[in-house]
Amino acid sequence: MSIILRCTLPLLITFFFVSSVTAAVNLRDRVVAAVNCGGGEALGAYGIEYSADYSDEGMTSDAGVQFAFNNAETDDLEVYQTERWSKESFDYEVPVGDGEYVIILKFSEVYFSKAGEKVFNVRINSHTAVKNLDIFDAAGGRGFAHEIYIPVVIKGKTITVQGHSRDYRGKIIIEFAKGPHDNPKVNGFVIVRGTVEDLPPPPERNIPEDAFPEDFEIDETDSNNDPHEESFNPKIIRGDDMEEEEEEMFSATTGSENPFEKKESITWLLPFAAAFIIIMPIAYVIALRFEKKQK
Repeated sequence: MSIILRCTLPLLITFFFVSSVTAAVNLRDRVVAAVNCGGGEALGAYGIEYSADYSDEGMTSDAGVQFAFNNAETDDLEVYQTERWSKESFDYEVPVGDGEYVIILKFSEVYFSKAGEKVFNVRINSHTAVKNLDIFDAAGGRGFAHEIYIPVVIKGKTITVQGHSRDYRGKIIIEFAKGPHDNPKVNGFVIVRGTVEDLPPPPERNIPEDAFPEDFEIDETDSNNDPHEESFNPKIIRGDDMEEEEEEMFSATTGSENPFEKKESITWLLPFAAAFIIIMPIAYVIALRFEKKQK
């Protein structure tokens, strides 16, 4: 019994831990409204159930089906694959009562391949909450997700958006307003109870692999043309060329001697030195004995 408990206890602890974490980010019960713009019903990340798009303004598109949206939650792919866009400004109206809310706007650029091609504004009850939104730049490229969190507080006949108060007539109005370039669009939106601090973080901006700082420069000048700049030219040396290479290395430096050559020049003295060291003690002992016999 004790063995079974020791084996199953870690699994049970892991299960309850994972379950508690999942429950902490499950937003289903806090959702006031969620719309999959340009698409049908969908079950997204964090348990959010998106309704089919009910708007008839502008046009819809599913051009995003060709992209993987690698920076987004996997369960949200269906939301990013469809969109609603218009040549003019368009909006969604959602009836909401008093309280604190967060509007989550979901975007992705699936057409333009550089920044500055699509730029528009987002207004909440006539307040410009997002000015000059460039989805390509904000998401870090084409085929990546971008989300914006906008906190709002509704109390009576007043709605406060980012610290700015506006008259409130029972509905949150999310307007995608025509900007300086191309047409406004949106992939989906969610309105949840609570604050931004209660929500999981939005998708991280994609960083292109070939992105370098603007002031990054590669010096392509030829160092051989600069007499003051040292250059490193590695050279492969064969075993039979070693002696010749050593000679060149040391003779090429003014005032230097080849230590290998100096070592060879004193090698012939070694036998004489060894004989001298051995003979001297013997000669000394013989000399002492000879002196005693004389006395």
